[in-house]
Amino acid sequence: MLHTGKSLYDRSLEKTQEQVFINSLRQEFELSPAESQGVLDLAERCLYGEAPSKVGVIKFICASQTAKHGKPLKDQDLLEVSFTLDRGIDDLNVLRDQGSEALRQLKILRLTEEAYDQGGLLTQEDLGRLLQVSSRTIRKDMQALQQDGNTLHTRGNDHDIGPGVSHKTHIIDLYLSGLTYYEIMGKTRHSSHAIKRYVSTFGRMLIMLNKGLDKVPEISRLLGCSERLTKEYLALYEKHKQGDHWPSIYIELIDQLQVMYPAKKKTGVQP
Repeated sequence: MLHTGKSLYDRSLEKTQEQVFINSLRQEFELSPAESQGVLDLAERCLYGEAPSKVGVIKFICASQTAKHGKPLKDQDLLEVSFTLDRGIDDLNVLRDQGSEALRQLKILRLTEEAYDQGGLLTQEDLGRLLQVSSRTIRKDMQALQQDGNTLHTRGNDHDIGPGVSHKTHIIDLYLSGLTYYEIMGKTRHSSHAIKRYVSTFGRMLIMLNKGLDKVPEISRLLGCSERLTKEYLALYEKHKQGDHWPSIYIELIDQLQVMYPAKKKTGVQP
């Protein structure tokens, strides 16, 4: 019996931790699907800052960034890193909307960046082993990603590209430059939900800056992200700021967040 792509997606979706949580809300609290999804989104932002990724995380041995070129890897500094091979619903949405090639390229972006953030560098052979494809396929995917402006940190080309910026910062930069969600999805291979989450996090930082919070450690803690990413967001904020004035897109982002999450009114005992 043949199964359609949609049925495969639906069956895979039921096995994710996010869908288990949504099903529990619907069964135990009789919430609608939209209400359950809203509770999940809010819980992820409040508890994790970004989407939790404990399920689907694996450990891997790769070359350290301090490893010298020209020597066999067995004689080099190696490092154990942890990264997210499967991000649940986000990955399934990319598979459904953009196809298997886009999902593989998204994983190349994610794995190389997570390894780099921990001091490691993956090789093309590492990526081929992790994603179960040939090194030739990995090289083709990397070329396509780089043509769309994505930074890739691998052992083969890291010395040529410098530090670069994270894929999250790249996505927000595209958004602030006027690209639509659909266009950003095509360039970065991310799901619309992931793009919306990154843009929302940047908008929360704008609210903090508007309230006078400007210390990197404090902003990083409140956003639930690394100080490196916070510094990238602040640099992006300065890049798109128009002198001492905020561009209209900054104001629109804050207005959208305040409509979605209005501040609670203070209540007191009337005399």
